[in-house]
Amino acid sequence: MNLKARDIMVKEVKSINGDCSVYKAVELLINSNINCLPVLDRDNCFIGIVTETDLLYVDKKLNPSSFYAYSEANIPINRRILKDSINELKSLKISQIMTTEVVSVDEDATIEELIDIIVNKGIKTIPVLKNNRLIGIVTRKNILKYYL
Repeated sequence: MNLKARDIMVKEVKSINGDCSVYKAVELLINSNINCLPVLDRDNCFIGIVTETDLLYVDKKLNPSSFYAYSEANIPINRRILKDSINELKSLKISQIMTTEVVSVDEDATIEELIDIIVNKGIKTIPVLKNNRLIGIVTRKNILKYYL
């Protein structure tokens, strides 16, 4: 069987608007146990993606001490600095930090093409688009599931 993106994609995808705050994205990622959020404009067209890595990078720029606290260095976080960092995250918009150069596929992409993107481009989640509208995503787990 020649599997296509449409056969294995997740169709119910959590997404976020580019005008939402970075803080809201962090909440959504954590509460939904996902690693990225497709970003849609007001017309629900796909305009980018925000990943856990994007968010950690922003936090590193805002507050280097909190970045090191994530690492094995285990440097204590100053509470005032952390509060200031959280306030800045609440005012920063997703459109300011999202990745706009996103590798995406259409629903007819083969499983071989999907694997090639994941392996050779190091991408964990691939948006599936139709007429610039998000219709699903394919993750590494979606592909691995079909090997069982």
